[in-house]
Amino acid sequence: MIGAGFDRLLWRTPSNIPAHEQTQTIDTAASALRIRDTGGSAPTLVFLCDPPVMVEAYDEVIAAFQSKFRIVIIELPGFGFSSAKHASALMFEQAVRATESALVKLNLEACVVFGPCVCGFVATELAARGKLPVKGLVLMQTPDREGMLSWVERMDPKGMLRIPILGQLMVRFTARRIAGFWLKYATAKEFDAGPMQEVTDAALAKGGGYPLATMLQYWSKGVRDAGLDVPALVVWGTQDRSHKGTCTQSTCKHVPGAEVIEFPNCGHFTELEQPGEFARSVLPFLNSVL
Repeated sequence: MIGAGFDRLLWRTPSNIPAHEQTQTIDTAASALRIRDTGGSAPTLVFLCDPPVMVEAYDEVIAAFQSKFRIVIIELPGFGFSSAKHASALMFEQAVRATESALVKLNLEACVVFGPCVCGFVATELAARGKLPVKGLVLMQTPDREGMLSWVERMDPKGMLRIPILGQLMVRFTARRIAGFWLKYATAKEFDAGPMQEVTDAALAKGGGYPLATMLQYWSKGVRDAGLDVPALVVWGTQDRSHKGTCTQSTCKHVPGAEVIEFPNCGHFTELEQPGEFARSVLPFLNSVL
């Protein structure tokens, strides 16, 4: 776990966290997680941030849903402005536990969890553990475990980022360049990733964390095909070049029988690239489970 410990030192959360009237930091045993919460008593949609995306990127998503739902957006331990109290807090299982603990403190009555990419594995674990009132899942760009491992091989073909210490240093000192490349590469060709990149750059410049190397090095030991009996919707943006060749039906290993919908004009971030169309497409599912 030496790489994780090094990442925790490299990505120390600053004392001056960007403020917003809807943001708060919820303390848990191993982490302190930054959450944006629109509040209210309506059924809740929980969005897990897909690094390097942080809560600042979700304004249009909130606008698309907030007339009917309470929206909670959460950054995983170590990412964005969510701090990890020790190295093990950056591991997959601890990330699940911290996220669960933070959400439990919000006293949610009913929720649907939205899990993009590797965060889909976090979402399925939250549902499997049964401590939250999860009524359904929406999994976006989340393959099965085999597909996730193949994705890692494609994104780090030389394995440099998966070498402890070296990988951490490479990400820390080229984070903005890596994030910029990723946001442009993974989104649809016609999508202007510039504004999303500006928001991410600004957050990184203010001290937002991006311990990508630790995620690549260690999370494969925790992710699994969940095989859950829970209402679910699977969403894929087919212009995601990082998932070229990934079978969209592979997500059903997590949620057998789930409906699969595709967005032909979206890439990796369907909810952020086309928030209005995304909201319209998932609303029937949300109405059926909430």
